[in-house]
Amino acid sequence: MVLPVHGGVGRRAFTGALLGWSAASVHARDVLTITAVNKTGASVVAARLLTDIYRRAGLALQIEAQPAPRAGLTALSGQADGELVRIASYGQNYPQLIRIDPPFYRVGVRAYSLPSRSASVRSRDDLKHYTLGSIRGMAYVHDLTEHHPAVTQTQDALQLFRMLLAGRLDLALCTTQAARASLLSLGTPEVDASPELAAFELHHYLHERRRDLAPRIADAVRRMRDSGELAQLAAAYETAQRE
Repeated sequence: MVLPVHGGVGRRAFTGALLGWSAASVHARDVLTITAVNKTGASVVAARLLTDIYRRAGLALQIEAQPAPRAGLTALSGQADGELVRIASYGQNYPQLIRIDPPFYRVGVRAYSLPSRSASVRSRDDLKHYTLGSIRGMAYVHDLTEHHPAVTQTQDALQLFRMLLAGRLDLALCTTQAARASLLSLGTPEVDASPELAAFELHHYLHERRRDLAPRIADAVRRMRDSGELAQLAAAYETAQRE
């Protein structure tokens, strides 16, 4: 799925729901193509934010929504100009990727359970007592599940919560945004949510062949963070996602 993201927000669907863009007239050579993981609610908000950041930097982009492993490989190979968002440590093993500092978005991960399970999860240490479900390819969830003996990986958040509701998992580990969107799609069933177990700052990554643009994009992020504009936009886009 290719999403032109040249300016304002329009009506075209992103990963099946909630996000669209209207394209302005921009010459093809001025447009960067980046990949995005098509499994998370965080991608929806991050895509809107990065569009604003690129506009401040005088740039335009189109987003290709892909499964997490493919999104990474496409960016690493240089077939795309970069990735929408990844955690800070993601680029440590990939010198061909340039991390844009500072981060421009944040996600929190919680454990979701059915009330009938009476699960007691106050910290990540409590996870060892339960069977877990997580989304394949999500590095920030992998950090919580590494070495756990009973983890089921799903293709996306919707499948994850369907398995939870079917009683096939004790806990579903998911970001707040993706959980909210999935539960809304499933008719807002009653689930319990743990406190936030982990929080991760998300960075935009560019392929090294576009490294000349990194300072320009980083400066736009910094200015929008310092002015408070980025936080205001994130809050507005998260609210719109809930409606």
